Amino acid sequence: MDTTTMLDMCKLANFEKGKRITILGAGIAGLVAAYELSKLGHEVDIMEGSPRIGGRVLTHRFGNEPDAPYAELGAMRIPKSHQHTLHYVSEMGLDDKLCKFVTVFEEQNAFMNVEGKIFRMKDAPRIFRERYQGIFTDSRYSEKTQLFAAWLKTIVDTISPGNLRESLEQDLKSHLMDELERLDLDPYFSVDGEKIDLQAFIQDHPGFRARCSKALDMFLSDILVETSHDLLQLKGGMDQLIQRLVSSIKAPIKCNQKIVAMHVESDRVELDYIENGQLHTRECDYVLCTIPFSIVRKMELSGFDERKLDSIHNTIYCPATKVAFHTQQAFWEQQGINGGASFSGDGVRQTYYPSVKFNPNSGSTMLASYTIGDDAIRMGMMDESSRHAYVQNIVGKVHPELQTPGMIKDVASIAWGNYEWSAGGCTVHWSDDMSDESNHTISYLEAARPQNTLFFAGEHCSKYPAWLQGSIESALEAVYDLVAYTTAKPVTLKAVTTLQHQPQVTSLAA
Repeated sequence: MDTTTMLDMCKLANFEKGKRITILGAGIAGLVAAYELSKLGHEVDIMEGSPRIGGRVLTHRFGNEPDAPYAELGAMRIPKSHQHTLHYVSEMGLDDKLCKFVTVFEEQNAFMNVEGKIFRMKDAPRIFRERYQGIFTDSRYSEKTQLFAAWLKTIVDTISPGNLRESLEQDLKSHLMDELERLDLDPYFSVDGEKIDLQAFIQDHPGFRARCSKALDMFLSDILVETSHDLLQLKGGMDQLIQRLVSSIKAPIKCNQKIVAMHVESDRVELDYIENGQLHTRECDYVLCTIPFSIVRKMELSGFDERKLDSIHNTIYCPATKVAFHTQQAFWEQQGINGGASFSGDGVRQTYYPSVKFNPNSGSTMLASYTIGDDAIRMGMMDESSRHAYVQNIVGKVHPELQTPGMIKDVASIAWGNYEWSAGGCTVHWSDDMSDESNHTISYLEAARPQNTLFFAGEHCSKYPAWLQGSIESALEAVYDLVAYTTAKPVTLKAVTTLQHQPQVTSLAA
């Protein structure tokens, strides 16, 4: 369902104006909900636990100047298909800031570090033949099958967490090589025969995904989005969307109000929160909670049914860690790299280069490391100075320029798994016990299900986990449920949208 239709449905259901609604969390879901509820004539306020507005949209600026270089430590890209996100980009007057995000495997001059051997992505096919032994050189399989499988393994190894890398290797050995040999792979190789079009292949051969382990099958959806050439970003920083929303919202937003308890009654919600070291209690007519369940589960909760408590305590979150360098210059441009990402190897995984230009007098930035899963946990366990030194050492093997004194002017990082206000990067749908996408659908519908006058929104309540799109869509569904709420339980907008859409899954690395 498109954004305009969802908003029209909210207007049609908005019979009882003037409801007093308290929103918990000032991330994108809370801000969008506040913006729309205020326009519909409701009395809204926002309580944010942290000192900062924006949630997991976190643009770090290396300097106070308007043109200071920046790095995205949170959400950094918008797929062109994510029309809810683009609706609010347009609504906030930011269309002119949209530009292409050059993603992983798109810049052929980027590097790969595979077991200590460093080479350009454009040279990967030759290296693959040397690196991958066993099934990748098995004479039973054609050269095309071997090369396609090698590319597939490299793509998965670059993007996915460790357990899924192992899943693919096992699947290849047991049956996927035979499946590839059976298929006509020629249409999916580039003209020079050296690169593959994984997007087209998966679209044309859904049966191949069905032969993968379930967790890997679902993560392939993330890979298709992350490697798409149809990704966008906001030139000047993703936090511009947050800033424009905040300036457009009439509702008061108060930070440093940490919710520690939620008590659901039949016609109200009682909140306990800490502000300035003091415990306060507040009664609310309606509450929209956009706080991640990884934080909610640490609160004192009462009045919740067992199914809801099970959802709160068992929703799975994936850690993510990002490390950004402020560099003296964009030295990688001299090597023909203009955006995209290198695979720096070891525990550092992906290194992204900016695909926007900064004032050369202010230097440049690189997202030196972006990790999820086990790699992110290991990075998160390090103190900041050790983490930064580790990344400099590993990425310095690919880019020795980083070892030059003064080349790194500053460093910023965040381990989202350890962050007090999220305790995770995002929810995941490709865990070992998530047997199929229908289970994910049940999971997010349950996460979004209200408890009397307590409603829920956020990426964890969405079929688009990890993405701004999911947070926004869930916010709009919650807005409908709130305005339509009467003493009789309403037919929710989520039920309508679920009928119209099959569940879709997307990436960790927004």
